[in-house]
Amino acid sequence: MRHMSWAAAVLFLLSSLCYPQEATPTDPETIGQLVQQVKDLQERVRVLESQQRPADASIPKAPNLPTPSVEPAERSAAASAVAEEIHETHGIQWRGFGEVDYKALNQRVPELGTYGFVPGSAGNFYTGDFGLFLTSQLTEKASVLSEIVFEDGDAQTYKVDLRRLLLKYDYSEHLKMSFGRYQTNIGYYNWAFRSAAWLQTTADRPLVMEFASNGGLLPTQAIGVSLTGTIPSGKLGLNYVAEYGSSDTIRPDISGDGQVTDENNGNHVNVGFFVRPDALRGLQVGASYYHDKISNLALYASSGAPVPQPPGSPGSSARYGETIDNGYVVYVAHGIEFLNEGFLIRDAALHFSNTVFNTPAFYSQLSKQLGHIRPFVRFQYVNASPNNWIYDDVGLRFGPSVGARYDVNDYIAFKAQLDHTVRRDEPDLNGLHLQLAFTF
Repeated sequence: MRHMSWAAAVLFLLSSLCYPQEATPTDPETIGQLVQQVKDLQERVRVLESQQRPADASIPKAPNLPTPSVEPAERSAAASAVAEEIHETHGIQWRGFGEVDYKALNQRVPELGTYGFVPGSAGNFYTGDFGLFLTSQLTEKASVLSEIVFEDGDAQTYKVDLRRLLLKYDYSEHLKMSFGRYQTNIGYYNWAFRSAAWLQTTADRPLVMEFASNGGLLPTQAIGVSLTGTIPSGKLGLNYVAEYGSSDTIRPDISGDGQVTDENNGNHVNVGFFVRPDALRGLQVGASYYHDKISNLALYASSGAPVPQPPGSPGSSARYGETIDNGYVVYVAHGIEFLNEGFLIRDAALHFSNTVFNTPAFYSQLSKQLGHIRPFVRFQYVNASPNNWIYDDVGLRFGPSVGARYDVNDYIAFKAQLDHTVRRDEPDLNGLHLQLAFTF
């Protein structure tokens, strides 16, 4: 389009100049008119190009409180309101996110070394996740989305994690399809907050919603198909989620024993519904149901060496049917962020016994934007049976976190967070978490 318009402009100019004309005092005026016509053509080209470039709703906005018209999967739910700025290179739009952290504990009790934190240390610095979010619009309805994360590991080593890779097709507002590697839409948090620490109010995720690679309890990622859309319901604002895919949850024990559990998941089904009523903007109420089959104990040490099965264990070949029930009530509006989410993880032994383990968990988080500062408080709770071989490293853990986020500017935020964790058969654990999160 641009080349054709420029060609038309040049031809018009040349044709005008090539007609026989007498040299008169009006020639400069004629040339000026021709120059103005070329400028008008250039402006029309710019207008046409802007109309042809489709907007990509899947690009994450610069941090802002969510609005009902934006999917929670692609938005920040607790950051300062700033103008959107998207980088584009050859049709690929991208954003970058990073963080620098310092964490300290009041005792050198071995705990999970999430990201670059050293288990058993009193305190150390680490860089957490460095993520690149890329999208490209293929057609009016089809696009490609990817999220590539460079994750800080032990002893300042790094690994590349393809958190998401999706071919998206939005047939209509009632049917939006995604194919590839996705974050499972179990509940609210894993859907509304992706990898970047910048998008969160707190310095870390609630334990139950932590990524499985960092000791979280849920299958946070899978490969398959994810469907979502609105259901005609008037002012109720009813939406649905339906997923079918293959998870492969590998989680390190959070007790710091250096062991890793491979759940060897089967194909899962996840369905959910939520409402966003027009009568109360910012309110979202939902529930979801997840089902899968997992292994009991496929353990190996961080070095890769096999680990003997604990006494009484049914063995690594044992399979469990796992269901995860979730319900949540969330309100995010007028500078207020109020998140409440509960889970019941049920693991039922298959074939070898009638054993059933129920693991309840929940978190509640409240924050309020006050200028550049957003103070917050969070309480979380997880209670796994000591006889539950799947989550024997978790046990009973609960306690509050308090802190504040300070938005230095539109691209940098500083967070300070104090944690107190009560643990079954272990001393209480206190921690300080400082974080400098940024986007570009």
